[in-house]
Amino acid sequence: MNIDDIKAKVDTAQSNVDKVNNTIEKYKKQLEKKIIAADAVLEKYNRSERYSDIKDDPGLLHRFSEVDRDLSHDFYWAICDIHDKESGIESNKRKLKEAEELLKRWKEKLGAEEAKIQFIQDSVPEVIKSFLDDWKQRVINYYLKKAESYPEDYKAYREEKERVYFECLKEIVERLVAEDKEGFIKKYCYSHEQRFNRLIEAINEEYKPNNSYEYSNLIHFYYTDKNDPDEHPKYRDVVERFTAKYGDGFFRAYNEHKFDKDWLDKAIEEEKKNKLVDLMNRVMKITGTITDARGLYLENGDINGFITGERGKAKVQTIGAGGYNEHIILDSGRRGQCYHYRVLVNEIR
Repeated sequence: MNIDDIKAKVDTAQSNVDKVNNTIEKYKKQLEKKIIAADAVLEKYNRSERYSDIKDDPGLLHRFSEVDRDLSHDFYWAICDIHDKESGIESNKRKLKEAEELLKRWKEKLGAEEAKIQFIQDSVPEVIKSFLDDWKQRVINYYLKKAESYPEDYKAYREEKERVYFECLKEIVERLVAEDKEGFIKKYCYSHEQRFNRLIEAINEEYKPNNSYEYSNLIHFYYTDKNDPDEHPKYRDVVERFTAKYGDGFFRAYNEHKFDKDWLDKAIEEEKKNKLVDLMNRVMKITGTITDARGLYLENGDINGFITGERGKAKVQTIGAGGYNEHIILDSGRRGQCYHYRVLVNEIR
């Protein structure tokens, strides 16, 4: 969760606190009116008391009923209205406490995130920043290239998937009918001969794109049926080859955001900050406060070398991989790989 998300959570929690506070104030104003109404009942029956004077008297209504049943009845309902508003105030006070606790937790998370960003700004050597800036750009370029090829590849994938589905369906139907025609009609065509005949006509016709809906209406596969074309190795191969290229979670999120480049930049920037903090924590666990980072250097985008701190010295070594095959054609059977790395940090004794 990035800092903007946390700020949004803080804003939502603050809004909820304000909302509950407003509800409490509304109930308080309504309570004041109900108390005035109770005093008006007393005045109506020529009583000198006021609600504030007698509200804690447990035997009041009983005594009123002995004097005037109408007084007792009207004052009883006036008290019920007062208690209803008091109950609403107490209930919302409990909600307010929960809302304030949630707001406090989100503010603490925001403070921690802001401290992390400040830590990055104040403590990270420039060479490490440059290393991760380069990593970020590599990743952005990878996903931009992937997004460029996605529409055409997806269209080709849909077309191939439908065609292969038809081929697998035809193969499966012909095999099952040859084994047991009557059993096939009963199990897969709901015992409808007419449905079966239409199915045979359909699979014997030339393949028609965008016709999978018609086939699905003619034949029924249970979701556990191993004969379902969706489970055929030839069909699975088509799906898996496409998933190998476009199935990673981050790309799917990028796709869901309609290939918004600003979203991509913010998402990778957040990951870059997390990687910075992780790397610096591992380095400073060995070195303590960094005093000399001149031994670090960049080579082909990787960071290596030595870094010194008040407690010791550490060796930094990058093992990078990926960032190739972004242009793979769909039917090559291969997949691209976004550039990623492992940074090894070891103490030098």
